[in-house]
Amino acid sequence: MSEGSDSETGGDDQMEEIKTGITFENEWNQSRIHIDVPVPYEEDYQMRMLENNEIPGIMKVTGCGRDGESRYTFYTGGGVSMEKKFEKETMERDSIMNFTGQFMKIVENLKNYMLDPGKLCLDPSCIWEKEGIYSFCYVPPLEKDLYQAFHDITEFFVRKLDYRDMEGIYLAYMLHKATLQEDYDLEKILEEYLNGEREREEERKKEENSLPSDGIFNLEEEEDADISENMYQIRSDTAYAMEEKERYGPMRKVIGKIRTGRWGNWQDLITEIDGQDDTGKI
Repeated sequence: MSEGSDSETGGDDQMEEIKTGITFENEWNQSRIHIDVPVPYEEDYQMRMLENNEIPGIMKVTGCGRDGESRYTFYTGGGVSMEKKFEKETMERDSIMNFTGQFMKIVENLKNYMLDPGKLCLDPSCIWEKEGIYSFCYVPPLEKDLYQAFHDITEFFVRKLDYRDMEGIYLAYMLHKATLQEDYDLEKILEEYLNGEREREEERKKEENSLPSDGIFNLEEEEDADISENMYQIRSDTAYAMEEKERYGPMRKVIGKIRTGRWGNWQDLITEIDGQDDTGKI
């Protein structure tokens, strides 16, 4: 039983060097991903390495040639694509850390098998997740700069963020900013983030301890309390507008700290809420 249709990913800049067609095929027990590449098929050492080894984080694959082109079929082993998973869920700090940590390990694993990590397809529709474990498609003809490819996936993080998760916001934008460089070290970026996270946690504790003990709040805090109290009431237009303010409130605070220099120099940061009013509308 086949589902989905061929689609070119060149428009997403995920595979701009070689345009590919991606087809998804569902069976009772698992899904398969067919990736068609407009180059002649070659049974080279890469395919032999992939077919004869169980490489952690890499889907099993078979390949064939037809009409001067190549077809690579990947067996997902169950689960759901990253794209589908985060249609219904938002990305938080832990999910970003989980993905990034696994990606780094997979890159190192590929080097141990003399395989080029730049052949990984980082299109979210082709990254599979099952019980918190990610699997990737390794496409031998693919030519993509790995540094740019991971930067592209950070844009997916930013789009799928839970804007009530302050640490998730900070981590996503830190990765997005740092990976703009032509050459970067993900391990050092994460180390810097974790050091900053500890400092921010200490800062938040100091702020909490400095709150008035008599229960007096400023106007903004009273508004936030009212929003939280009314979140579960019937959804009138007014209640919906307040919910949107609840959603973006923490993000405004985080971005404010970033731009004022409390969390570093991020003056060129552009966010999804720039130019929006309290209802989330432009």
